[in-house]
Amino acid sequence: MRKFYFICYFTLAVAMPWLNGCIREDRDDCKGRVMLRFRYVGDGTTDIFPDKIEKVTVYVYSADNDALVGVSEYDKTALTKYQGADIYLFPGRYEVVCWGNILENSRARESDRVAAPEHFTQDDIATNDRLYYGSLEVEVPETLAETECFCDFVSSHVKMQVRLEGFVGSVAPGTGVGGTPDFHLAMTNLASYVDFDNVPAADEPVTYYPELTVDPQDPSSYIAAFNTLRFNDDNDIMLQVHSGTRAVLHEFGLADFLDQHQIGVEGYHEAMVSIRIRANATGVVVEDWESVDVTPGFDN
Repeated sequence: MRKFYFICYFTLAVAMPWLNGCIREDRDDCKGRVMLRFRYVGDGTTDIFPDKIEKVTVYVYSADNDALVGVSEYDKTALTKYQGADIYLFPGRYEVVCWGNILENSRARESDRVAAPEHFTQDDIATNDRLYYGSLEVEVPETLAETECFCDFVSSHVKMQVRLEGFVGSVAPGTGVGGTPDFHLAMTNLASYVDFDNVPAADEPVTYYPELTVDPQDPSSYIAAFNTLRFNDDNDIMLQVHSGTRAVLHEFGLADFLDQHQIGVEGYHEAMVSIRIRANATGVVVEDWESVDVTPGFDN
């Protein structure tokens, strides 16, 4: 069952029915205007919606039977002109779910789940979009008074940034500097989808295989910058380095890493985990990759 938190105000100045375009006695076809405003403050108090969300998909359901009333999308151009949406609805109660950034790396199945497109095709998942979520209840009065509501977004993703050093020529001798690596990064036991209550799935855990790109500052190193759905600090997630045949070369628990380096994602909207994995003559070292070392542009 979806839970909704809302802030709605009736605009008394336009409560008169003729200002809603309905001047006849039979008003069965008349709808009230809902002025939906989008807002996201992240981990602060200032609205940073324009910086973080470039598309919003709005789902409207009847509160009486959960039937889908309509779906609308607002791209970056529309959101730049107007940070919200005007929706016209018949009198009654509605439940509204807003998803931010369902883009190339996410897909929604109405009233059910949002996931990477590969989740629906059973292919390997590399990343999700930087997803955000908002929900609210709206009631359109019989008077058709205009209603102003605020949809406050929360984060539905975690940013991951992993740097692999020293693997070229050692664990993967066939890999040349700056070439396609003969090793892979894997992140196991992640939620395969998030539902329309913004709750990550507890069943059907999946493994992500993020894309590795050459570090422009060091062609012998590779970087994976990707997004996952939300997870807790206490988790069963494993980070693994695989050979070209996906044999595990090295692995460690993410919960232990977070605890050792006093890092947490719970309670933060713009949560990010940065990890450096270094292979050397004595083994593999895993350490916190401070944000000051991250290549500019990866915090997008």
